[in-house]
Amino acid sequence: MAIALAAVLIVIVQVLVAGVPFAMAARGLVGMWLAPLLLSVLLMYTRSLTLTVQLSVIIAVMALTAIFVVFGNPVDYWIEELTKVIAALNDSQQYALAAWMEAQKPNAGQLTMGAVLLYWTLHIAAFVIGYKMYRLLPGERPDFGRFRDLNLGRVIALALAIMSIASMLTDSIWVTSVAVILFGAFWTQGLSIVHWLYSQQMMPRIGFVAVYTMLLSFILTAVTAMGLAIFGYLDAWFNLRREPKIKLD
Repeated sequence: MAIALAAVLIVIVQVLVAGVPFAMAARGLVGMWLAPLLLSVLLMYTRSLTLTVQLSVIIAVMALTAIFVVFGNPVDYWIEELTKVIAALNDSQQYALAAWMEAQKPNAGQLTMGAVLLYWTLHIAAFVIGYKMYRLLPGERPDFGRFRDLNLGRVIALALAIMSIASMLTDSIWVTSVAVILFGAFWTQGLSIVHWLYSQQMMPRIGFVAVYTMLLSFILTAVTAMGLAIFGYLDAWFNLRREPKIKLD
């Protein structure tokens, strides 16, 4: 109820104060709240943070597939959209930005998977942070699992392996896009390993802070996320977070 009232208030402020058209404000609100609400419902239904994140990866792949089904070849769609943006930039005499946008046309095939992966990443990060804040609230709270124990599982890892091999054997943009989405999702598992190492006192605080600093630095974000994804993928197969065996005298 509180979330619904907050959503209505945001729309009212945007329409009356900022002068944003109602339709645009409503669309922006749906885009902002729909994914977190869906993830929250999934969490309450599954009662498992890990299972919820796993399902979110499947939903992201389904959304990507739906885009290919609706638009056929998303490359043509993105080129058309870029052309419109470039024309608008030229009309406003922003020639340098228009030239940069023109140079992005050869990368149009990567925009769909990039957009879906970015959308999933932003919302899953917000969801995990929200779940952590929820657990910090006073009073008894149901425990749906800890982020440091997150594991996307071998099924998704196997699907990634199959799609990666298929992308090398075929020219399908959809197959390649699915492989990128699945691989990108494993950065969350890599980050959960960092949290586990820190909780086990196997990583110093300076190392923990350094990982987040690199992840949020914009310059090193892509490299750090890729390293975490590789780390997480290896963990899915080899269980790097095994508890150390205690030798008894």
